[in-house]
Amino acid sequence: MPRYRYTAKGMNGRVCKGSMEASDPADLTERLKQRELYCFRWREIEESRSSGLSPLKIRMLPPLCRQFSSMMAAGVPLGDILTVSIRAEGDKGMKKVLLRIRKAVYEGSTLSEAMEATEGIFPNLLVYMIQTGEASGRLDEILDRLAAYYSREEELAGKVRAAMTYPLILLFVTICCSIFLLTAVLPQFAAMLQGARLPVLTRFMLGAGEQLRLHGGLYAAAMLILILFILSASAVTGVRLRIGRALLHIPFAGKLLKIIYTSRFASSFSVLYGSGTGILEALDIAGRVIGNEHIRLEIREACFCMEQGQSLSKALGRLEMFPPVFLSMTAAAEESGDLERIMEQTGRYYEKEAERAMNQMIALLEPAMILVMAGMVGSIVLAVMLPMFQMYSSIL
Repeated sequence: MPRYRYTAKGMNGRVCKGSMEASDPADLTERLKQRELYCFRWREIEESRSSGLSPLKIRMLPPLCRQFSSMMAAGVPLGDILTVSIRAEGDKGMKKVLLRIRKAVYEGSTLSEAMEATEGIFPNLLVYMIQTGEASGRLDEILDRLAAYYSREEELAGKVRAAMTYPLILLFVTICCSIFLLTAVLPQFAAMLQGARLPVLTRFMLGAGEQLRLHGGLYAAAMLILILFILSASAVTGVRLRIGRALLHIPFAGKLLKIIYTSRFASSFSVLYGSGTGILEALDIAGRVIGNEHIRLEIREACFCMEQGQSLSKALGRLEMFPPVFLSMTAAAEESGDLERIMEQTGRYYEKEAERAMNQMIALLEPAMILVMAGMVGSIVLAVMLPMFQMYSSIL
């Protein structure tokens, strides 16, 4: 379904901008009309990326946002801000992006329009929030909030990477040791064991080692093709939807992912809602920020429920992702009228919960990986020792 960038006017005369998926312009106009918005300008957003540059990493965004926020608060013109940022930037890719943005700004585009024209290099949330800041005149404040938000996102992503590094190293070492033992060590004993009646385990290991020696390159190529196929299939919406649903039901990891998604949703929603974005638009954008296709569609269903008159907590309660504590805090925030602050606190709370859950998972995963490593290497060693014990017993 195509996505459109629109400019609309509300019943109170306030002009708002945003993006929305719709089957065609008529469907876009009808959806906005249901939100009491009159659309007077729209254009379709191209999905293809012709810039040749990859999306920016999260770690690049906090310093960029803080730099822009500080200089805007001091009254420095946007063109000068971009010039200073280009001179100070050490990353070549980032420098190219900033040069393109400065050129577009000098040609008359706003900062949000110049970022959007880079076609996917900047996150949608960043582009939308800058657009909101330009419309409200609070761009420096919003950039400062974005810097804090992306700092927390990078910190959480770093903790996830650190948590998975050691188990992945153990897995890699286990696989390498097993391949070495099967292809280099075990064949040395094959000549000694010729003519003897070998146990099933030994025959299996010898056969596996022989297959790896003869067809190892073929198996590696098949594995690479399988990985490429999975990556290609994950670009299909239906496949992404099934993968997103399956991730939530993985033992241990599924619970951790739900906590991470809840933290990401609450933090992005508080930034959007606190910057003056409408609650439905904030809900829709926060759903896309999560990065799970299944959850994104469920949150769109929650948007529809809210359009029918349900409260935010009840609409989110229909989703299987959010914990009961989060729903209770959302209901309390609606009652108190302090949705932005409580959502921000909720996001920070679930960041700590995610860290605690990761530590628990590592505490279980590390001994499990050691047991797997011991089992695989021990089975190969046992395959060598069993026939030797049989030979020794027969001699006695």
